[in-house]
Amino acid sequence: MGSEPVVQHWLVVVAREAGLHGSRELDIPSDVDMPAAWKAVCDAAGISGDELATLVAGHYGMKAVALGPDDDNLAPRILPGPVARRLRIVPVRYSDHTLTVASSDPSRLDVEQEVAALAGRNVRFVVAPPDAVDEAIRRMYRDSGDQPEPTTAVGPAGPRVLVVDDDADTRFVFRRVLEQKGFEVAEAPDGPEALHALDERPFDLITLDLQMHKMHGLDVLKEVRRRASGSDIPVVVATGSQDPGLEMTLFEAGADDYVIKPVDPQRFVLRIQAVLRRRGGSGSTFLAGNL
Repeated sequence: MGSEPVVQHWLVVVAREAGLHGSRELDIPSDVDMPAAWKAVCDAAGISGDELATLVAGHYGMKAVALGPDDDNLAPRILPGPVARRLRIVPVRYSDHTLTVASSDPSRLDVEQEVAALAGRNVRFVVAPPDAVDEAIRRMYRDSGDQPEPTTAVGPAGPRVLVVDDDADTRFVFRRVLEQKGFEVAEAPDGPEALHALDERPFDLITLDLQMHKMHGLDVLKEVRRRASGSDIPVVVATGSQDPGLEMTLFEAGADDYVIKPVDPQRFVLRIQAVLRRRGGSGSTFLAGNL
């Protein structure tokens, strides 16, 4: 049997359709990372990164952009730095309904879906070379420390939420969304740390990941319910599982609700608020005055 055919990088398709010099000889496998693939096409055709960005934008019916210091410096409030770096996209501008991001790989539907769910907005792509995107990310997030801006609470203190997840990006997003609504948030990267945090101070609610390295979320949930200090704490499970039987398992273990990742930020907060209202407790006064 012959070897499996090599799937060419989508940039090769763009180059050949544009009739670039040397494009017929290009051999770039699909798993080559974007900066290397971009450089290979530019070197073969003798064009600049900006020129290739124009061709890519035309191929996808988008616009090519030059990224500079005058970009909307409020956009990072919508897209956290860890997410921007992982997806290699940079927010350019936003409105109440749309977030525009620059990328050197606008072909990824999964990126569009993740960012739309996180930002609560429609996502529009524009195209820029990978080195320009990376430089813009460094510039825009350099002084932010990837921390959400402090929230000035009015009235009673917000409910205390413990976010338990072994993914730092997820913890960052949950913290950011909740603190913008006036919640007080603490984090734990695994089950043992979460249980230790519960021993140290009271919380009004826990958000809990399931698939964690040191201790499965179900085991954490059962241990929380076993303890007198945690028997009445509302727990909202956040999971990427689509298993139809999971709902019954979670509720039998003592969960109050669950959400599917990637979460929609606005719906996530509404679910948290609904659980707290059903359970009552120290956060009820805050919710009544701030919803």
